[in-house]
Amino acid sequence: MALPENRSPSISRHFSRRVLALPSHARNLAFKALLLLEEGMNAQQALSSIFSSYADGGAQVLSAKDRHLCSDLVYGFLRTERRILAIMDLVLPRRGKLPRPMVLLLGLGIYSLLFQDRIPDHAVVYTTVESVRHLYGRVFSGVCNACLRSVMRQRSVFVCLESFERLFNLNSLEARALFYSVPSWVARLWDKAYGRTVALQLLSRSFERPWTSFRVNANKPLAVDLKQNLITLGGVSVSEWGVAFSPGKVPDELQGKELSWWIDAGYLSFQASGSQRVLDFLGLDSWRAPVCDICAGRGGKTMALLERGITVPLCMDISYSRLFGVTDECHRLGLQEPLSCLGDATLPPLSRWDGHILLDAPCSGLGVLARRPDIRRRSEDSLKFYTKVQRDLLHSCARLLQPGRQLAYVTCTLNPSENEKCVSFFLENHADFCLVKEWQTPHSHPWLEGMYGALLEKRT
Repeated sequence: MALPENRSPSISRHFSRRVLALPSHARNLAFKALLLLEEGMNAQQALSSIFSSYADGGAQVLSAKDRHLCSDLVYGFLRTERRILAIMDLVLPRRGKLPRPMVLLLGLGIYSLLFQDRIPDHAVVYTTVESVRHLYGRVFSGVCNACLRSVMRQRSVFVCLESFERLFNLNSLEARALFYSVPSWVARLWDKAYGRTVALQLLSRSFERPWTSFRVNANKPLAVDLKQNLITLGGVSVSEWGVAFSPGKVPDELQGKELSWWIDAGYLSFQASGSQRVLDFLGLDSWRAPVCDICAGRGGKTMALLERGITVPLCMDISYSRLFGVTDECHRLGLQEPLSCLGDATLPPLSRWDGHILLDAPCSGLGVLARRPDIRRRSEDSLKFYTKVQRDLLHSCARLLQPGRQLAYVTCTLNPSENEKCVSFFLENHADFCLVKEWQTPHSHPWLEGMYGALLEKRT
């Protein structure tokens, strides 16, 4: 895994020597998670590593409130990081001279001051300054205190788009990219591909807190009632079996039981709305031949098909841990577990497949920047890697697929080179295939993830 460009070579030294001794409140745990990101983990892996240290049986047990706050701090900071660093440069001109861990602590503090209304300013300042003092002494803690109080005085400027644009004196696109914490290269890509109006809409959408979406297990007898009850509690139907809730509106209980009970018992699963909707629009619930999930990951789409009675006998992925997640999910949901195959789908250990193929391709993830904010740290050069892998995967699937069968190509990105242009390139080089249908999240949608899907068929 490529490490972030801004990784400091001193992270490991600081982590091992001093960070472990910090008081274990949510802010410091979020700080430790960010250090793990600097070491190469993604946000989910980092938080899982932190939380596993406080599981039942350990020296301490984290409350649900602390876990939630820690997660919000990590994902929130990553979602707003570019704006926060720009603000830090204004109030702290020599940011580059500070230790990287201190910059991360300051960033978490600034995020709380600007975006977390429920935490008092004095608590944010005190805990952040104390952590810096613990790591670096009184001189640096004084710098931290001055920085945070300067942000507090100018808070109204930093959270207002018009004031922010005037402050940085940038053209509209660059200012919006900075305000919404999206890399400039992404803003330019969207501007070129979709036009200025759409690019600005996508920048704004990428900054919003993601909605929480559930998939009701269609294989359960209470499925219809459960979906209706979720809608009654304020949810929005997003697919045949999907319901989404706006940030902060997820109910604690459902039909007299805690929501976690329904999840543990296999009635509900977390799955992004866009991921559910693309399956519906492509009509994969009409597939009757066996399905091979060629890049299964943890099996979210496989589970959705199995719950609807679609046969999925084989899942393939290059990651053992992700395939292990498929096993866990099948057990939780009460579904027949597919055969798992650890392998590279560009060189599949198969000579043919007699059914349909689902290819949820690795991609740049530009459609899920709100849900996966750590993707914002990727470089523009990564696009070349993904487009090559996607073409190789499509070519491999073409060799496996038999006449009359279909191939579903899905990504969670907003980049024509990985979506419609990739499919066009495939069709130009495989005359025996035709495009049945394709779908992309409407750019004007205020919160739905950016997804793309194409259904291809091999002619008889």
